[in-house]
Amino acid sequence: MPRVVKEENYAARRKEILDVTRQLVYTKGYEAMSIQDILDRLSISKGAFYHYFDSKQALLDGLVEQMLEEADAVARPILESKELSALEKLQRYMDTTARWKVSQKSLMLSIMRAWRMDANALMRQKQEAAAIRHVAPMLAEIVRQGVTEGAFTTKYPEQFASMLLGLSRGFEDAVAEILLKDRPPPDAAERLEFALGAYSDSLERVLGAPPGSLPLGNMDVIREWLAEPLSETK
Repeated sequence: MPRVVKEENYAARRKEILDVTRQLVYTKGYEAMSIQDILDRLSISKGAFYHYFDSKQALLDGLVEQMLEEADAVARPILESKELSALEKLQRYMDTTARWKVSQKSLMLSIMRAWRMDANALMRQKQEAAAIRHVAPMLAEIVRQGVTEGAFTTKYPEQFASMLLGLSRGFEDAVAEILLKDRPPPDAAERLEFALGAYSDSLERVLGAPPGSLPLGNMDVIREWLAEPLSETK
């Protein structure tokens, strides 16, 4: 029993640090936030902090891991539903995750900035690969379901997760190029809409799905990304 209690206390304190970090990212941004800000907010020593995270980079990794777990809790019921068709699962999965991301806009933008630093390139690659491994089995099952239902014609359901990673990375890079500017260009909404359309079209071609069967977003979500001031749903 003492071992269980100790593990629970460790997990609770680690989560507390991550929750405070997320609040600081919202209010100050990841780059401007310091470890000392966290120490002051929680009234803990530097030694106590380093018991849970050995660097600011490790803290960012922990935040991303926490977000993956939260995203999984949102997406898994959709992906594992017995009532939805494969097309409905993918449509709802993409829409739900897109809305979840925009609800945490400041944090997502800070992560975009940090991940695009040269020093974080390898870490970003590892994180993306881990995320795909996390959802690959569920995605492959959906593709197999879609083939059985006649919605998809691809012969490579097991490879779909890797293909999705490449498509998603290209789409996210196009989005980041616009969103991370100090001032979005006048045609930002149109450019984001085109990027989203290209992403949807490419995904349909990879799956062999009917044209227009996978609209992976809408203008409401795009406008939320461009809206000011940045607001969060915590």
